[in-house]
Amino acid sequence: MTDPTRRKLITTGIAAMAGVTGLSAAARIAQRHGLIPPDHGGLYAPGETLTYAAQRILTRHSMAREFPHKLRTNEASRAGNKDSHSKRPGWS
Repeated sequence: MTDPTRRKLITTGIAAMAGVTGLSAAARIAQRHGLIPPDHGGLYAPGETLTYAAQRILTRHSMAREFPHKLRTNEASRAGNKDSHSKRPGWS
C-alpha cells in the first residue's frame, strides 16, 4: 500500500466535505417541501421516507397526508372512551 500524499489527503477531505454539505442541503430542501414523513425515525426510516417522498412527487392528489400537521401526534390513540377501558387489566 502506498503512503498517502498531502495532495490525496486534501482532495479526499474536500470531496468528503462537499458530500456532507450536499446531503445536508438535500435534507433541508426535502423537509421544506414536505417530503419527509412525520414518523421518519426507526429502522425502516430510509425506505419509508423514499416511498413517502416518491408518492408526494409522482401523484398530484396524494393521500399521504390526511390531516394537517397541527392535528398529528406521535402517539397511537385508542378507540373509545378512556373510562370504559380503565377497568381492564393492563389498560391505563
